[in-house]
Amino acid sequence: MTQDELDNAVLDIPLQEMVTFRISRTHARLSAQAAQLLKKTSGISLMQWRVFVMLEVEGRITPAEIVRRTDLDKSQLSRTIKSMVADGLLTSEPSESDQRAHVLEFTAKGFEVFQQARPHMRHRQARLLNSLTDDERGALFDALAKLDSAVEDLENDI
Repeated sequence: MTQDELDNAVLDIPLQEMVTFRISRTHARLSAQAAQLLKKTSGISLMQWRVFVMLEVEGRITPAEIVRRTDLDKSQLSRTIKSMVADGLLTSEPSESDQRAHVLEFTAKGFEVFQQARPHMRHRQARLLNSLTDDERGALFDALAKLDSAVEDLENDI
């Protein structure tokens, strides 16, 4: 099959079978569900949760490092961090190695809020993963890795 034939065949794919549509829809539903659960259990936003998770995983971390590791929106992350500092959930201190950067850390209040949300979010994650067999989980993560690679290849072509 030539590239033109392949491109034309792809145009005939129903919307429900377009990988970008399916991933986007699933992502939106998962994010909305997580946001609702977080609001109910701890009163924090999904972006605040993501900051907390990065602190749990990495310990002290700069906002730039969070952006680099997660691809979160830099502006939204900045606003979230400012509100978390103002609400007493995080501390932000100048980095010893780079005075332009600030290092984030849990406050006691922030860690308590995180601990309040954590079991609910972990339980949700376990239920999602347990809806798949071991083989399906492996196939899902393999497929996502291949899609990530294809996205990188496409970025190089643009």
